[in-house]
Amino acid sequence: MTPAHSRYRFVRTLAGLGGLTAWLLTLAPTSGLAQDDDDDDEEAVAPQVACYTAASQGGLTDDYAATQLCRGARSSAPAKCFLRVQDQGSLTQAQALQLCQFATAEDDPASCYLQARGKSFGDDARLLQLCQPPVTEFLRYCPVPVQ
Repeated sequence: MTPAHSRYRFVRTLAGLGGLTAWLLTLAPTSGLAQDDDDDDEEAVAPQVACYTAASQGGLTDDYAATQLCRGARSSAPAKCFLRVQDQGSLTQAQALQLCQFATAEDDPASCYLQARGKSFGDDARLLQLCQPPVTEFLRYCPVPVQ
C-alpha cells in the first residue's frame, strides 16, 4: 500500500466519522442548561436560589433556616410550603422547616398538615410524622448538616 493511498483512506475514514458524529448529534436530546440566542440576556435561576429568594421575600429572615429549607430543592415548593404553614398553622419555625424541607410540587406536606390539623388527628409532632415527604425518613439515616 502506498503512503498516498493510506492517507486517502485515513481522510475518508475521518470524513465518515464526522458524518456519523453530526448525525448522532441531531439525535441527542438538547441539554436543559442550553439557552436560545434570544435568551442570552436572561440567566437561568437555579431552583435552590429561586426557593431561597421566595422564602426570604416571604418573610423568612433567618439565613441559616432559609439555606436548610432550600438545599437540594428542585423548585420553590419548600418555600411556598413553609410560608403557608407559618401563615395558617401553629408550627414553630423549626417544625415548619422539618415539614417542608423536601416538599415538591407533587408532594405538598402543607396541605396534608393543615387538613389533618383541621380534623384533629393529633398533636403537631404526630402530624409532622404523618405529613413529611417520604425522603425525610431516608435522610434520618445519613444526615448532612449545612454549615
